[in-house]
Amino acid sequence: MESQISNTAQDSLRSLEADGDGPVMIPGPREDSGFFSGTNKQCLEHLEKEKGFLSKEIMELEENMECVEINEQTKIKSEACRDFLKCILYIVESDLDGDTKIHIAVIQNHYHSAKQMVSMVSALDPELLDTPNLLLQTPLHLAVLVRDVELVELLAQHGADFGCRDLHGNTPLHIASYHGYDDIVACLLRYAGQRKSNSNFIPGINDRNYEGQTCLHLSTFNTNLPVIKLLTTYGADVNARDGKSGKTILHYAADTGNTILMDYILQLPGIDVNSRTYAGQTPTTLAKGRGYADIWITLRKFGGKDYENVEDT
Repeated sequence: MESQISNTAQDSLRSLEADGDGPVMIPGPREDSGFFSGTNKQCLEHLEKEKGFLSKEIMELEENMECVEINEQTKIKSEACRDFLKCILYIVESDLDGDTKIHIAVIQNHYHSAKQMVSMVSALDPELLDTPNLLLQTPLHLAVLVRDVELVELLAQHGADFGCRDLHGNTPLHIASYHGYDDIVACLLRYAGQRKSNSNFIPGINDRNYEGQTCLHLSTFNTNLPVIKLLTTYGADVNARDGKSGKTILHYAADTGNTILMDYILQLPGIDVNSRTYAGQTPTTLAKGRGYADIWITLRKFGGKDYENVEDT
């Protein structure tokens, strides 16, 4: 049994080279990790030194892993358990860019290899799936960027955190919304809906990135109407104001002269046509200032008012 599990662990890593088209360029460890050579003790000592694992933490991991279930038929015990732990530590070890082996498998669209590693890592601790690289991107961020629905579903099914933020404060949903990946947005919202509490509110759907923009704000940049529809269907706040100027998505449409976006937004339930920015401007005010007569006329038909500044009422 122990030999079988050890071989399975090694096969899951070697399969990266066999999966997909051509070899996978994976940076090797800066030193021999001990995974393929040396004793268990030497491997753990190396990892303690290289990755900052404390002896106490490793001992606790070993003690708590008396039995780790990989699938319904196979259980790892005793010596094989330590081999499994070494394999996990190897998988989550970061390269010079902070990428783990899962990051690399995801960015190169190697689904089979990613599935094996994600299953193994989540069996120990699903939070390890959220290990960020130097850009604070988790494997889920990268799966969204390469627009791979299968990989997004794989990570979601194994407990990847939807709320992790990259260097710019973007969650995976922010990224998908900005790029107009409606299939990814639908996938993320579906799984987020399954995780929510008794309320109808989808956690994170109205979160702002470090530019103060919600997913709905970002979805307007490229007039991503299918994404806007998905977000609003799942409860995104149509009157949410960005964190820098206080603009809503209606302000964005008026400020850019986007008539297609404007006409769509005005049909959304609950839209506030006279929402004001931090400077007191309504969408109608912005349209007038930009000289967008057609948008100004449309907004006036919907009850839009020209508030020039914050003192106007």
